[in-house]
Amino acid sequence: MISVAICDDEIGTCSEIENMVTSYGDSHGLQIETECFYTGEELYRWLQEQGPIDLIFLDIQLLALDGVQVGRQIREQLGNEKISIVYISSRETYAMSLFQVRPLDFLIKPITTEKTFGVLDKFVRLHGVTKKEFYYKAGKTTCRLYLDEIRYFACNGKKVEIYTVSGRQEYYGTMQEVWKQAEGKGFWIIHKSYIINTSFVSVFHYDSVQMTDGTHLPVSQRYRKAVKENLTVKYRME
Repeated sequence: MISVAICDDEIGTCSEIENMVTSYGDSHGLQIETECFYTGEELYRWLQEQGPIDLIFLDIQLLALDGVQVGRQIREQLGNEKISIVYISSRETYAMSLFQVRPLDFLIKPITTEKTFGVLDKFVRLHGVTKKEFYYKAGKTTCRLYLDEIRYFACNGKKVEIYTVSGRQEYYGTMQEVWKQAEGKGFWIIHKSYIINTSFVSVFHYDSVQMTDGTHLPVSQRYRKAVKENLTVKYRME
């Protein structure tokens, strides 16, 4: 999953870039989460409280705390060199002041889909973002799905049901076979009949989880300790 922040004091610009980023994710099979901010202070406060993000589209000409200042604070005060910053502006006269921030790119308004997709292509290429795949056989046909589009797997007798962002697939197989491909890739076993993608969980309970589509799935007693330990590690890392 790629996390993207968009910071511009023009609500329309934020909305346009967010739509382009979402469209890129949909067309390239990438799960992208976006957050919009309308002041530099709001963005910087969020980074302090919530932690790092992967990519920021950052307007330079913000009121009070401008984009250049935000970039310097990210690099110097937060000490974060990993966040990729893409500056956006209606002017081209900022080259020297941006040098120390080391941005990924610089876009001149108006921001187009072509420009945005180009920046995202560069980010994906530089950061080695690749799609992890899941293969299964339906009859004599070998089928492929991207793991980051799968919400969860469910066992129904001799069939495995795959619930994805776009629908449901099923085939004859076992959960053991599923786990061989899903282990270590953001999936947890919560029940002998369920393997979930943690990116699609909205609420963790002691004995159940609620998925982002509203589905409630049970966590069996056998796996509750493991889920609790995984949660501790997950939030310590985040």
